[in-house]
Amino acid sequence: MNDQATTGTPATREFYEREGWSRTDGQLKDSALFGIKNDGPIRIELHRLRLNRIREGLGGTGLKLVECGCGGTPAIWLGDLCSHYTAVDFSQAGLAEATRALQQTGVEFDTVAADICRLPFDDESFDAAYSAHAIYHIDNAAAQATAFSEIMRVVRKGGSAVFVLANPFPLMFPARLARRMLASIPGVSGVLNRVRPKPPLPYLPMPLGWMRRQLQPFGTVRIIGYRMASTETNQNVSETSGTGRLLWRAMRLIEMKYPRAAARMGTYVTIIVHKH
Repeated sequence: MNDQATTGTPATREFYEREGWSRTDGQLKDSALFGIKNDGPIRIELHRLRLNRIREGLGGTGLKLVECGCGGTPAIWLGDLCSHYTAVDFSQAGLAEATRALQQTGVEFDTVAADICRLPFDDESFDAAYSAHAIYHIDNAAAQATAFSEIMRVVRKGGSAVFVLANPFPLMFPARLARRMLASIPGVSGVLNRVRPKPPLPYLPMPLGWMRRQLQPFGTVRIIGYRMASTETNQNVSETSGTGRLLWRAMRLIEMKYPRAAARMGTYVTIIVHKH
């Protein structure tokens, strides 16, 4: 196996070391770029729903849990489920921020500088694993598959892993769907990359079917919607405008009542794997 298939992406590491985990007026740049607003009643309700589904997917309390790709914003809201929390990232700047955040929780924790494609843990070292918005910033499919395999390797039999990842083909957002479909055509992607603004870091969301195929050998796989709205929609479409209110109500209905449909229709998904 070549080295590219067994490591994360240097451009992603460099972005976070250089600026992603830097602060301006107290705010992390990553949060400014990708943070979401939960400042309306619908978004607050949906945010709680998403977190509860992740907590349920991890399977209980007293967990020895590893978060892979925690960056500077670890999932401290999982702390009460843990007997021990291990935060993994390849950015030292991110781990410094993660340490400050985790120190406020009271949970026993450690931080580990490592690539999620090469985890420095024995097989079945953890009861559960969590990884959010990390794997699709690896710029090739082979290395993404390696990351899935490594994370599942360190989860014990009977344990669970939960991933929050992007759906490249969200049916509810036709413009975004069309862009991603064009980007998947050989030759066209190069043209698009030349004419569109360069994104701040690599972004390669893989199809849901591909992700399911990588994970099925390890156990039962369930894919449900995480957040239907893109970051741009969340940051810029208000719940108070007439059109915005209708859009947010429609997304609330689908996310709450039809989670499997939400995975196909929306921008982000939650993947829950119960390991055999």
